[in-house]
Amino acid sequence: MRKPGSAREEWTFLGEQRGLLVFLGTALLLATVSWTVSGPAHLPWVCLAALLVARISSRDR
Repeated sequence: MRKPGSAREEWTFLGEQRGLLVFLGTALLLATVSWTVSGPAHLPWVCLAALLVARISSRDR
């Protein structure tokens, strides 16, 4: 642990409106596509992908 509390800082993007909306929108879109193609089997991957998209889109510029 190089910086105590750094993990908490990394997850703050979900507390912001933009990060949360991007996460929910991406998760809804990917879940709809995934559910029609393969059923509920890939929903954990959908959540992981939505978190990644939300994290990347809410980086400080």
